Amino acid sequence: MLNIVFAFLSVFTLQPSNSVPKNPSQVTLNYIEYNRGASFPTRAQIGIDYPGFYELTFHDVRMIGNSFYPDNSILPNAFIWPLLEGKLRASKNAFTEPYYGLRFTHFFKKNPNLGIGLEFAHLKVFIPDEGESVRITGMDNGKSVDEWKSTKEYIDSFNVSHGVNYLSLFLVYRLMLLQTEKIGAGKIQPYLSMGYGPCFPHPQLRLKGDPEYKAYGHQFNFANYGFSLGLGSRFQISKGFGFYLEYKFTKAYLKEMKFDNGEEGTMHLNFPVHHLAWGFSIIF
Repeated sequence: MLNIVFAFLSVFTLQPSNSVPKNPSQVTLNYIEYNRGASFPTRAQIGIDYPGFYELTFHDVRMIGNSFYPDNSILPNAFIWPLLEGKLRASKNAFTEPYYGLRFTHFFKKNPNLGIGLEFAHLKVFIPDEGESVRITGMDNGKSVDEWKSTKEYIDSFNVSHGVNYLSLFLVYRLMLLQTEKIGAGKIQPYLSMGYGPCFPHPQLRLKGDPEYKAYGHQFNFANYGFSLGLGSRFQISKGFGFYLEYKFTKAYLKEMKFDNGEEGTMHLNFPVHHLAWGFSIIF
């Protein structure tokens, strides 16, 4: 993976400056894009503060993405088949459940290599059902805890299955390679991006011995945020349309998620994620 990243970065260092396009009037500046993708398994730090019971931190908990659910393959079949059958509600739900992203990018007319944009990324994380033994520290019923136990000793299930919902403002720098008269921005546009913004997660938490959810709803709190780094390439096949492939790294800091069942309690969740995304561009 690192070899691929370094090889890609070398494109930016070895290519001569192309800040002056061959045909400025044909350089496209605005991109509306949609992607699907996958987030890879990660390790997270999870904190649960349940007043009157415990205040614990679970270290290096394995979490997975289930990026294609409810599809059973990389193809969006759970969306396509209901759509063809006229089941619009089922099709809509299947469109928004898997990993997906939306973004708008504007490149500056005076410097079309440089742009700014707004991106929404819908990724998920789950603790696998089987649980695992992790280091747990904190206080449990007034007693200090620092031991290795299964997450199932305290957590029946925990996920952010309705999305971490990361909304970021980002800067992007692109190269414009293989420019033509009609495609002034170039048929191939490698790019680097960096973003920052809030997250609006939807945690679902059930604790051991309690069948009811302690949390099951969106958390609108600007204390939850993330940052991202992206490395990709756009392939513009016409003046108005293209495809792109992107590697992205994000780090989420979900510092203040509250129980929403009427009880006092909070959660926090910090984790890095590696992503691979692919999508299409509407260009104007």
